[in-house]
Amino acid sequence: MTTYADEIARGLTRVYNQNSIDEEVELTDMRMAVLSDLHKGQRDRADDFQICEQTYRAAADHYWLEEFELLLLGDIEELWECRPNPVIREYEDVLLSEQRFADASPARRYKRFVGNHDDLWYYPDEVRKHLAPYIDGNPVIEGLRLKVRDQGDLLGELFLVHGHQGTLESDRFAGLSALVVRYVWRPIQRLFNIRSSTPSNNFVLRAKHELAMYSYAEQQSGMVLIAGHTHHPVWEGLSLEQAMETQRAIGPTPEVDPRWMSEQTAEAVPLPGRKPCYFNSGCCSYSDGSITAIEIADGEIRLVRWEPSPAPNRVVLFSADLAGVLQAVAG
Repeated sequence: MTTYADEIARGLTRVYNQNSIDEEVELTDMRMAVLSDLHKGQRDRADDFQICEQTYRAAADHYWLEEFELLLLGDIEELWECRPNPVIREYEDVLLSEQRFADASPARRYKRFVGNHDDLWYYPDEVRKHLAPYIDGNPVIEGLRLKVRDQGDLLGELFLVHGHQGTLESDRFAGLSALVVRYVWRPIQRLFNIRSSTPSNNFVLRAKHELAMYSYAEQQSGMVLIAGHTHHPVWEGLSLEQAMETQRAIGPTPEVDPRWMSEQTAEAVPLPGRKPCYFNSGCCSYSDGSITAIEIADGEIRLVRWEPSPAPNRVVLFSADLAGVLQAVAG
């Protein structure tokens, strides 16, 4: 009998083997910021991103000045609910803020991934039609296999992907799901000011999906999975609450808005955490205006939270030696 975890593993394996680009990088050269799940809408009551816009733009400015590569890990536009033209019109300033990474010379500093809520970007003609002025010929990709080396020696591999692959409603029946969201859910959401759900607010689905993602990553050798999709930060194969508890046992923890923390840990299901093989970037559409990101720089991998405006502030929640993480998953 095929389980949910089996379907997720099958979807991720398909992307890894067939629909990923391959790159190599030296550990000391890595300066990457991974952000996901903006869900940019059209500035109506159903738009989950607009409260986070100023925080996101402050983060983008920081990463630009600090010479990071910007990786947008899917669900950047909310195209299940909206048509692309009004979204692009309403958030052109955000696209222009991202465009400088795509235009950077001599090395481009930009990668955009496809998610389930912006699955229109699976089609190159649609990408050229709507995004070409802003991404400077960069393709929208589904997966990235990034081999990390230290002075030429292979340390391991990062596999970056949105994370919806293999799900019934988001992968195999994505077209039907988009119609339901656009023509049934979105009018209800606008009328009652209800925020988007699955899997970010559906705790049962979120837990099942996180466990499936961890299970897939644990079965790989020498690979760390970095994904989005669930809107729920995961650190070294542990839920946010577990990671905080682990950190408290060994030292001080950063101050975090307790209301935001309670939203992330509500109904959280513990993850095995036997291997530090799965990380999740969280999202850029939290209801308090904050965003989270995975950073890789200075030989470290970090989970950071950008607190909301009027004075966006970057808080490092966790950090670890990336070479050590890759060594731990190599067995």
